[in-house]
Amino acid sequence: MSRKRGKLSNKEMDYIRQNCFDLPLDEIANNLNRTIDPIKKFIDKENLKARDLTDDEHLLSTLRTRYYYLELKKQMSDAEIIFFEHNWIDFFKQFNEDVTHTEEMQILEVIRTEVLINRSMEDRQEIVKNIALIEKLIEEELDKDDSVKDMQALAIWQTQLGSLIGSKSSYINEHEKLLTKKERYLKDLKGTREQRKRVADDAKTNFSMWMRQLDTLEMKEQEGFDMEVQAIAAEKARKKMSELHEYEDGEVDQPLLNTETVIKDAD
Repeated sequence: MSRKRGKLSNKEMDYIRQNCFDLPLDEIANNLNRTIDPIKKFIDKENLKARDLTDDEHLLSTLRTRYYYLELKKQMSDAEIIFFEHNWIDFFKQFNEDVTHTEEMQILEVIRTEVLINRSMEDRQEIVKNIALIEKLIEEELDKDDSVKDMQALAIWQTQLGSLIGSKSSYINEHEKLLTKKERYLKDLKGTREQRKRVADDAKTNFSMWMRQLDTLEMKEQEGFDMEVQAIAAEKARKKMSELHEYEDGEVDQPLLNTETVIKDAD
């Protein structure tokens, strides 16, 4: 039986949203009489993590919804976009997807700088190849007899060689600048996360200390309350024991506790 084609209906999209976390893609496709591709594209577009999507695929779909992703596709080649995606996913996995907006912008610049470094290295490698080629042409021309040497070609090649050597030096300088820039971004990113971790640790420490202090205060208050209760009970018992007491033989007398409890005779 042929599968349905064309744009997904609202009913089909709702079905995918409700079932993509529980059903495999092929089962959803069969139930909708669709191929898997439009369903997977919809899941990626909606940033839904289906059961069949790995963590990397989920992060990739997240990246492709970012507002800056379309601009990156304009700025980079397909190979560079793939390189960027792999690095972005690795950074987010390294940080357990706990990334603030500031950190995400730093990650963006780190990877973009890495792309520029790769471009610089590729351009420099192309220059090295061209230098070797021109040097070979010059050498071959110089080996010829003076009567057949092409002096005009030699002059052009030597000019090109000098230009290429100068470009090679400028690429080396540019490469060093980009490396410095990348190291600074990485340092800033690390510093930002260390600051976050320090703040979190301080919060935990302060909370723990506060709880310990609270326990101490409560203990002190409890001990003070118990001591006060004991003091009241002791005073009550002292008063009761210092009163006149009738013994078993019928004699009435006052127990002698101390001088303060002696009942003075009335004058």
